[in-house]
Amino acid sequence: MGTDEVNRAPRPPHPPRILCVGIAVLDHVFQVEAYPERDCKTTARGFVSVIGGGAVNAAIAIARLGGVARFAGPLGGAGGADPIGDRILADLTSEGIACDCLRVDNTISPVSAVLVDAQGGRTIAHHRDSDLRVAKAVDPDRLVTGIDGVLADDHYPEFATPVCMAARRRGLPVVLDIEKLASPDHPLLTAATHRVFSRAGLSATTGEGDPATGLLRLENGDGAFLAVTDGAGPVLWRAGGMGGEVPTFAVEAIDTLAAGDVFHGAFALALLEAGDGVRALRFAAAVAAIKCTRFGGGAAAPTRAELERFLCSKSGEELDFAEEFTSSGRLVL
Repeated sequence: MGTDEVNRAPRPPHPPRILCVGIAVLDHVFQVEAYPERDCKTTARGFVSVIGGGAVNAAIAIARLGGVARFAGPLGGAGGADPIGDRILADLTSEGIACDCLRVDNTISPVSAVLVDAQGGRTIAHHRDSDLRVAKAVDPDRLVTGIDGVLADDHYPEFATPVCMAARRRGLPVVLDIEKLASPDHPLLTAATHRVFSRAGLSATTGEGDPATGLLRLENGDGAFLAVTDGAGPVLWRAGGMGGEVPTFAVEAIDTLAAGDVFHGAFALALLEAGDGVRALRFAAAVAAIKCTRFGGGAAAPTRAELERFLCSKSGEELDFAEEFTSSGRLVL
């Protein structure tokens, strides 16, 4: 079996319509030279207040790359009770992303304070109301009506699991962004057709420090496509008894906040456009690389035109990687 036959997804005849399910956050992002010591102050040389969270950042990436994104997840109370949630919805609408959110009474939506240092690394202080963790989607089957695929993060398993299972009943691909889900038998994990881990998420799930070994341990013959990201390192994958790695692009990182979320959104879109998981990983690696060169979290996700220019600028060892997606300056999948 060649890589072009590995874990194909159906290719819709229109821009892919993807439901992004999970957490929505308001991020206050400070760009600092270095993290301050305890009981000290530091001056931020940059600041943005942007919406974020795994599923939200993925939805923004999908919309900017030419897909049609919807977002579903729990937020704080409606009717002016939660200005954070109102801001999140307004900003999603401004990105052209339709929302189907569950407003939970007597709660506020998640908020984070993020410090991004001169090397692009980030430290996060996060607040999330515990009642949001147990919120459940009211009508999962309705949520997956009229879409081509689902992308879910693992922050709200109670909400996301029935939505992903409803998508599977319709034969839709389900991409899962796994950062913290620590059980290989969790229904959310098994509901996903494409399981893409962070290195930390894979280690927590398998107990293995080596990503290649961790992926091998999870391959159980159920036909799922498995992959793991590792920062600037290559992306490893396994499917159908095969495995390999996808190189990433070398860039000067300014801000790595939301890079993984943007990667997952780009992967889901390319999976539906190209029908192949391995090629989708390559596409996603390029999108995430561009995001890392810009300050602003998920709001720094590139457009399709910016991605094309980035790929067409590649030379040397990266040229072959870029040429798979370009033809006369156009992106092809």
